[in-house]
Amino acid sequence: MTAIDPTLPKKERILIAAEDVFSRRGYTKATLDEIIAMADTGKGTLYKYFGNKDNLFYTLIEEKHNKLMENLHALTAEQKDISGKLQAYLNCMLKFLRQNKGLWLIVWYELNAAHQGIHPDIDKNGNWVLTSFYGDTLPTEEEARLLRYYKVLWEEISVLADILQAGQDSGSLKYTDCKQIKAIIDPMHNLTSEAIFGAYHLFAGVANGVFHVIDSRFGDEELTSIIVDYFLNGHAAKQ
Repeated sequence: MTAIDPTLPKKERILIAAEDVFSRRGYTKATLDEIIAMADTGKGTLYKYFGNKDNLFYTLIEEKHNKLMENLHALTAEQKDISGKLQAYLNCMLKFLRQNKGLWLIVWYELNAAHQGIHPDIDKNGNWVLTSFYGDTLPTEEEARLLRYYKVLWEEISVLADILQAGQDSGSLKYTDCKQIKAIIDPMHNLTSEAIFGAYHLFAGVANGVFHVIDSRFGDEELTSIIVDYFLNGHAAKQ
């Protein structure tokens, strides 16, 4: 458990305690009682600042996500070629996921409603919506609650998709017209289906690798070099 300085402001203590409890317990099993006990404050104070459990968790995610996005944009902008941009993106993402594994496991698994057959989609107006494989519908409030976590992941993935799109546009990466893949309509990004598809798979591979496979003894830069080499040069042995 994290030791919290009792002289810190109450709101800051609650956030520190919440990060500790959510990371150890997961979203469903984390309780506000444990959080306020650790923060040495009252439940009324927590509700005053955050309203409810989900808003508290989202505040944690949003603060970390916003800083991550600043770093991803800044670090990738410094690089001139696609290989450098991929290295910068993946190195930053690996480090971030390792440091925030407990919280992003929750976003990745507990708050995507996949177990209910729910998945994100784009309506004809370009708005994010949640649809069900089984024809079920979610209450409007629940849909809005879950969508903001999907948007967090999409913003992180879209930086990678932009890199892949730039690689296609420059001729550094091959482009094959994937008409079978539905493009995401996003006014902030002019992306091919292939760039989106590639970004989703690469991001998911890295995230699942951090969550389940990658040995923590290996450094971020070493792992990044391996991933970029496999992505750019493939798995086939050189003839």
